[in-house]
Amino acid sequence: MDRIEQDHDLPVGDDDLPTYDDLAAQQGPNSRFGRWRGWIEKRAAERYLTITPEERTRRRERGWGNEEMDEWDPVPPTPTTPTVATLSIQTQSLRMSTLSEPPPDSPPLPPLPAVGTLLRPTHLKMNHFGSRFLPHSTVPIRCLLPILADRLLLVGHDEGLSVLDMYPQDWSDRGGIDLKGPEDATMRAVWEGESVYQMSILELDNKAGGVVLMLVGPEPESPLVKDSENQRAIRMYNLASLVSLAKWAVANKGSHPLNLGGYPAQQTSPKKHRPTSSIARGFKALIPPVNAQAEQAPQSYQTLLSPSASFASARGTPVRADSSESSSSWEIVDDLPLRWARDFVPLASAGSRLLNASILSFALWNREEGERHGSRGQYLAVATKNNILLYETPQNERAFRFVKEFYTPLQPKSICFFQQTVVDIARSPTDVDNRHRRAPSSTTALRSGGARSSSVTAPRTTNYGTQLSIFVIFEKKAGWIRLADSAVGEIDLFDDPGLAPGGLLHTRTASASPSSVRRRQASEASAHAGHHGRWLPPMRCELPTGSAYILTHGVTTHIVPCPLPSYASSVPPLAVFTWRAAPAHVAPRVGDALLQLTALGAGYVEVQEQPLAGLRASVVSGKGKGKARAEDLASSLAPVHAEEDAGGETGFLCTGGHWDRPYNGYPGAGPGLQRSYSATSDMSSASYESMESQEVVEKLRREQGIYGWCRKGLADWRVFWLGGSFEDEEEEDE
Repeated sequence: MDRIEQDHDLPVGDDDLPTYDDLAAQQGPNSRFGRWRGWIEKRAAERYLTITPEERTRRRERGWGNEEMDEWDPVPPTPTTPTVATLSIQTQSLRMSTLSEPPPDSPPLPPLPAVGTLLRPTHLKMNHFGSRFLPHSTVPIRCLLPILADRLLLVGHDEGLSVLDMYPQDWSDRGGIDLKGPEDATMRAVWEGESVYQMSILELDNKAGGVVLMLVGPEPESPLVKDSENQRAIRMYNLASLVSLAKWAVANKGSHPLNLGGYPAQQTSPKKHRPTSSIARGFKALIPPVNAQAEQAPQSYQTLLSPSASFASARGTPVRADSSESSSSWEIVDDLPLRWARDFVPLASAGSRLLNASILSFALWNREEGERHGSRGQYLAVATKNNILLYETPQNERAFRFVKEFYTPLQPKSICFFQQTVVDIARSPTDVDNRHRRAPSSTTALRSGGARSSSVTAPRTTNYGTQLSIFVIFEKKAGWIRLADSAVGEIDLFDDPGLAPGGLLHTRTASASPSSVRRRQASEASAHAGHHGRWLPPMRCELPTGSAYILTHGVTTHIVPCPLPSYASSVPPLAVFTWRAAPAHVAPRVGDALLQLTALGAGYVEVQEQPLAGLRASVVSGKGKGKARAEDLASSLAPVHAEEDAGGETGFLCTGGHWDRPYNGYPGAGPGLQRSYSATSDMSSASYESMESQEVVEKLRREQGIYGWCRKGLADWRVFWLGGSFEDEEEEDE
């Protein structure tokens, strides 16, 4: 039975209730705390002992002491009564003083660098943003677009569009602005009701504006949507409006995101059923008739780049009168975020093939990429369930025109543009008889053998140069479609047991021992097993010797020359890499002396670094001292490997960012969102005096990292960054 605390000896007053003074006189000053009295007095004594006499004196001077403390204070001496004789004015220590302005507020301190994990012994760093307890999104993250020099990151996901503020600002206790860093990055919702699956820069102008190509659609979990893929649409958004929308979301922290679920995405027409084509026919280019092309008006995005763009144009924007009688100025201001969100031009016009198509993804070959690689114009490929639609923007124009439609036997998983060489070998009918016919992929001439005395005429080789093609990935296979003549083919990797996984290409000798044969058979089995898996889109990188493609199939990655030959399986790769498990994406980064490959997959991040000298060297196995030197060289040029547990499934978003050094306020070397690169970068002034600005830009572009997503839990998706300088850093003492 708990003891009930009661007061027994209570003085009798007018109301028979004790006062605090009565309780203090009977049981002490802290009697009102009951059984907690002893603990409270103990804590008070401990706090009193932890305060120094100087601090106690300072507090006594600033505040009011009670009567008990005043008794211990020394009594000040009584001043004498002043008289007329003792009164005087001291003017010796006076000086002229003028009113001066208060000192300006000191700028906020730069944020601390983001905490990164170095994947030793490689040069790759892994940075996480924001709190480790709060997810960036509760639904899958689909795409990311850096804006404003990577200070804001537009994140598209299944519920809509959000912005990740990398440098959030809050009010400090002193009334100033507290600038935080990437470790305190916060996610703000921009809109909801329309999912964002893909974002890509279409064009930039000189006024910090441009056009963004986006694939949007209704939320997959919406009960009002039966088939979300049939309602997806490709739109051309105004980049300036998206930037204003992101700033609005960051500035209004407590505001609700825009709800775009109630607005129609586009005007739809009844779906027309088309006859199903035969799978055996494979790819086929369906060139529409002339009258069909005339019906489809080209969709221009010229108005999005115009400074006086009209919001009442055909962009899906609600029409609102501009007169003051219909709406006040405050209503116009409140309606600005909605106007920014609806500032777009739909790619599909009335009568377009995209109007009711099940859009899966799109691939863009923009003008800047074409100028760097010798191609003119701009191309857009749109993948649907059964077709690939090709659009073109001619030179000096800003309108997409429909070109061709390609039939696909299976549903494409992914598409992208790449360049390949086309070489045609023409032979006369007398050159080859029926017993010595070669496959079309053979590029060697027939030789006379045995007792044949007839000579063989050398074939005529016609080189059509570099052609632009579409790389199509299916469930288990990959193929290509050439745009010039609609030719098709299947992609396969070079399969040779002489390939040594790990970077170098070994040649086989004429005579082989039984042990070498067994090793060769084992390598053939491992290579054959590595070639079974999903294909990944080719990634282009610029090596010192020229351009190259990163081709990945299963757990095997080949470095092949660019442009890629029509028959890639007949070209030996520059290097071969193998991974622990089949990755979902392989991203290349090229330094001054290293090639860095980063693989993102299920629950891990794997990286391999290969010296560039190893890509140019071919080690030939032999005998004696030469063989020993070859083995030493192979060991010195072997790739360096590292892994990091990401805590969940990982995937690729886009390239950009230098978050290993966030102090400098550098312009993010993202996908062309910043034209000029700031001189306040990490490199010293001496390096700028010795290097041209273009070289600095190129170095920043090479060292930019990659953004990825990671699934930490059931409803926990995060954004992370991988990158870092290729220079060796000194190890810090922990």
